[in-house]
Amino acid sequence: MQNWKNHIFGLKDVVIFSLFFLLFGTLCGFLLAPVKKGLKIGCNNGNYYGSKEEDEFRNDLEMEMNELR
Repeated sequence: MQNWKNHIFGLKDVVIFSLFFLLFGTLCGFLLAPVKKGLKIGCNNGNYYGSKEEDEFRNDLEMEMNELR
């Protein structure tokens, strides 16, 4: 304990900085994890305004996926 008194930062400062960076790293990891897996964060409530061709492609794709199951 006496060793910490001779330094610029005290033990209390080191603990506070450590906790701050631990929480900061946890938050960054939580926010960046979906990006690594290719996920998108958004609201998928079904409001989709696409062209008719895109809708036909989606329907065909859904039919193929159901056949594979």
